[in-house]
Amino acid sequence: MTTDIKIIEEDVADEQFRSELIDYLKPHETKALFLLGNILNHYDASALYVARKNGKIVAVCGYYAPFQSCSIFSEDHSATQALAHIMLKNHPSVRTTLGMADIVKPAYDEFIAAGRQSIRDPEVLFFELTTEDFVPFIPSNGVVRRMTENDVDAVARLLRLLHQAPMEAPLTEEEKIRVRASPNTGCLEVDGNIVAVASTNGLAFQAFQILGVATDPAYRRRGCAKAVCSYLICSMREQGGKQAIIFTEKENSAAINCYLSLGFRITDRYYAPWFNESELVC
Repeated sequence: MTTDIKIIEEDVADEQFRSELIDYLKPHETKALFLLGNILNHYDASALYVARKNGKIVAVCGYYAPFQSCSIFSEDHSATQALAHIMLKNHPSVRTTLGMADIVKPAYDEFIAAGRQSIRDPEVLFFELTTEDFVPFIPSNGVVRRMTENDVDAVARLLRLLHQAPMEAPLTEEEKIRVRASPNTGCLEVDGNIVAVASTNGLAFQAFQILGVATDPAYRRRGCAKAVCSYLICSMREQGGKQAIIFTEKENSAAINCYLSLGFRITDRYYAPWFNESELVC
């Protein structure tokens, strides 16, 4: 790895640094959206690392402890590799590293070299939607609304579906904390039950990201995921959003068809591995 790259843990509360970081990420809004959306909406990382070369930022990595996740934006592969080593050393419980495929793959390769294995294909499809192309959808049954505190348990159980977690196990406080950390969550309620959810970490400048789309298996192929995604797009469009981002597994034909029907287009590849917990070294 290049020795002239320096990794520094920075404090995003420092206004001068925060302004520098936003200026660096802004021209790459869609490719750095996870980081940028969190920064602008004050979903602060548990730890934020910046790689500098000759004093200039060339890469950023945020670690989010409640989600055991990190997100990387980088313009330098050596910096990406260096950030991966920081994650492995300082945050060994990290279970996923998120970002554009061409950016994150060097970090993923470092995780694999360190003995980690992803329980799913790390590469997923990356979709973009301009709100001009958006095709709204209203469900014929149920009501889509913003999540409330009373919905936390139901949402937490649905989100287990995303990581093949046991559905029958008691909910943990950590799961509830993760749900509460994403208040911009849309829920589809049918007959008093939450049957589908989707969330966003908020608007960056013009773009926003949709995350955590999950549907109760008993209600799949009824447009439930389409309904909650449509709700979020409408909500973010009212706030000035002009572009939406979402990603899903290459083999998830139901999700792919859902997103295409809303007006999304497949434009790139994204990395979203999920490392097996049994392989983590804490």
